Amino acid sequence: MPMLRITFSGLCTFIFDQPLKADGSKPTEVTVLLQRLTQARQLSNKASARPEILDQHFPLLVFGLPDYDPASTRFADVHCTPDATGKMTKGTCLLMGEDLTILIDGRRMERNSLELSKEKPENPASTSLSKRERESLWWMATLGDVFEGTPKINPAILNTPPGSNQPILARIQASEGQLRTLELTDFPCTIVPPGKSIFNRRVAMSFELAIPFTSSITFKSVANRNGRTTESELIFRPAGGGDLQIGISNMEINRFVGLDPANGPRAEADFGVYAELLAEPIVGDIPFLRQVSTGDPSSAPQSSCVPGGG
Repeated sequence: MPMLRITFSGLCTFIFDQPLKADGSKPTEVTVLLQRLTQARQLSNKASARPEILDQHFPLLVFGLPDYDPASTRFADVHCTPDATGKMTKGTCLLMGEDLTILIDGRRMERNSLELSKEKPENPASTSLSKRERESLWWMATLGDVFEGTPKINPAILNTPPGSNQPILARIQASEGQLRTLELTDFPCTIVPPGKSIFNRRVAMSFELAIPFTSSITFKSVANRNGRTTESELIFRPAGGGDLQIGISNMEINRFVGLDPANGPRAEADFGVYAELLAEPIVGDIPFLRQVSTGDPSSAPQSSCVPGGG
């Protein structure tokens, strides 16, 4: 049976129906929020005595053009990723004010069918983790890891549908399938500032939601833009009969418009922007994740924008 494989990357916020890392909790549903970050901004944390800059991020849905069903009523905004002959292979949709519902072979997701592991690996620093250890959501950096107390997302943000003029530009809910860690940072991360943090481990860079299906997957969209509400559907059928690969991200748009990805250090103030979603404002310095250098400035890792969990 083919699998729908959705990869989540960039500045996405995962909100579970139960706290992910609380003892005894068993999340059965997740809501993924893609925050409005379409304007470059100066951040509170500094590098070389200057404030870091977070480049523009855009909420995107990426798919293989051969898998696109012409019966769809939503079209790609950009075609990208040419093959050796120059033919474009990927389609990209800009998600501006869209509430997405995933239909599996025409049906809605089953309730309470989300599978995940949050077990702590036996030795997190090991370079030979088992498959189960590597896929655990224990690697997800959560609001509770970074901020003191039990931070809560502002209910008004959670309960307001995404809109082109809202803090959340896109929302996706899932209650079925297996959610797992897909990629980890190469180096451990710590939390700065203030003071010395006991947090020192690699964190998840991307996640995958895998759901079996028979013939088709539909992304039904309710879009709120400029005071108007419209509905559309993206329908996919794997061209080769195998798995269906879909990407959901909130990232720089460079590679989708033919520009080279930035090859210099990137701002890592991911939780600096997540703090804007909290019900209670952060007083004082806003903590953020920073990858720990190996000690050789020339080999310091590029920073990255990691997804966060609530």
